[in-house]
Amino acid sequence: MYKYRIIIEPLAEEDIIRNAEYIAYEKKSPKTARSLLKGLRKEIGSLSINPQRHMFDEDEDLANLEVRKHYYKNYKIFYIVDETKMTVYILRVLHMLVDSKALLLRIVKD
Repeated sequence: MYKYRIIIEPLAEEDIIRNAEYIAYEKKSPKTARSLLKGLRKEIGSLSINPQRHMFDEDEDLANLEVRKHYYKNYKIFYIVDETKMTVYILRVLHMLVDSKALLLRIVKD
């Protein structure tokens, strides 16, 4: 079984931290924030094995750019797979209520 390298892009890392800080400080639930961080990291790490198991995004433009998504609780982990480099690039980690298309198109088309 092949293992893919995982690269968390800077915006995705910021998303993870911002989501956890919001829960810890705004919602006053540091335990839940720690659990979210641990869970997101575990789910992202799981993409090192068979990252193609998750679907392309339902948006046609994003799907044409081969953006995949993986759900974790109320969050979507958006990523692309580079088969030639055996690498998964984590693009963004956004709450499900966020309109993600414009945010993703800005970084994927560059």
